[in-house]
Amino acid sequence: MESLEYIDNYFNGELSADEVRQFEQKIADDPAFAEEVADYLSMLQAATEQLREEKKKGFREIYQQNKPAKTVSIVRKLWPSVAVAALLAGIFFGWQLFNKPVSSEQLADRYVHEKLQKLPVQMAVNDTNSVKYRMQEGTDLFNKDNLSGALDYFERIAKSDSTNYEAKQNAGISALRLGKYDMALDYFNQLESYTLQSNPAKLYLAITHMKRNLPGDKEQAKKLLQEVIDQDLEGKDDAKELLKQL
Repeated sequence: MESLEYIDNYFNGELSADEVRQFEQKIADDPAFAEEVADYLSMLQAATEQLREEKKKGFREIYQQNKPAKTVSIVRKLWPSVAVAALLAGIFFGWQLFNKPVSSEQLADRYVHEKLQKLPVQMAVNDTNSVKYRMQEGTDLFNKDNLSGALDYFERIAKSDSTNYEAKQNAGISALRLGKYDMALDYFNQLESYTLQSNPAKLYLAITHMKRNLPGDKEQAKKLLQEVIDQDLEGKDDAKELLKQL
């Protein structure tokens, strides 16, 4: 993929959450690429007025005609700390300038990556026949990215003990990570009725709807996020931020 197309895709919101992280890491690791992004943003700002009707098409022509020659620039002189910070700030500015909203699926991806990559590890248990030991094994599999194995553990525990909140929650999270959205929704729906001091089930339902992204899912996610806020539930701050971006 050509660099310009790659950069375009970033600002158009066409990259997955993993690809977004790779793009931003590439800026930190590759001075030449960082210069291309800086050139892109510079030309984007200059071309904004001209691009009201045909932003992308017009900008491609301007970019190709005016792309600066490869010389030692201020980016290289300041590399890596100040330049990277400035470029990331520029990326944010360019994103706002281009006014490309992030999709609900991308927002869900970011949340999952930041909050649901690992499960908390409990105190070691030696009784191999106990539920806690099996939960511990399921958690270990999840944290090693053996999501299918973890889901199997958590499902078996939940079936043998329908009151086990943690098993159902972990099964739901595993299903969500595996793309089994209907299964995840079923588990999180079951957890909504639990009266607990901390119950993020409604937030997880919203995230799953956002990730599934079928017709009506975005509206349902917004409704659920608003309920999290109104009812002062677990994940209220995350719900506010997600709702703002939706």
